[in-house]
Amino acid sequence: MKKQILFMALLGGLTLGGTQIVAPTAAQASTRKTVKALPKKLQGAWYHYDGHGKHDRVKFTATKWRTVGYQNGSRYASTSTLHQRKLNADPDKLARHANWVVGWKMTVRRANWTDLRGWNQSAGDGTYYKVANKRYHGQKLAVLSEAGGAGVWVTQHYYASKQVAKQMKNHRFHSEVYYA
Repeated sequence: MKKQILFMALLGGLTLGGTQIVAPTAAQASTRKTVKALPKKLQGAWYHYDGHGKHDRVKFTATKWRTVGYQNGSRYASTSTLHQRKLNADPDKLARHANWVVGWKMTVRRANWTDLRGWNQSAGDGTYYKVANKRYHGQKLAVLSEAGGAGVWVTQHYYASKQVAKQMKNHRFHSEVYYA
């Protein structure tokens, strides 16, 4: 009974603020696993113009997540490898792997997102990604949105080319919920 009340409270907390996350039941969680491969829509290189003459890049393959960017004038890069595990695995009890991630598919505000988290991450939110076609001045663009936080708030958008990223800069689409 306590587990049911706790689960209902957790599910209720996750649906506040317009965020709708479909969580598996306890029986499903024991046999279900995280994603084995990243969605094909995400795969490829995506660019975001930082406004200071530099482009951030995120690149996905079926099992790799690579980011390259600039912060305070310094370049950073990281590569993580996607691994699959059972949904109910306790990250604190797994072998340590600093460059491994797990992914979940989820629906938030009627959009399909992929949530990437550290292999050993047991608290906090991951980094969420989705691809959607957006209209800008009558043209249709494929847009990779990156989000974070409990509300899955969009932090920035990426585009398929550096030229489009520079043109779009920090454009905000009216259909998104942004962090700030």
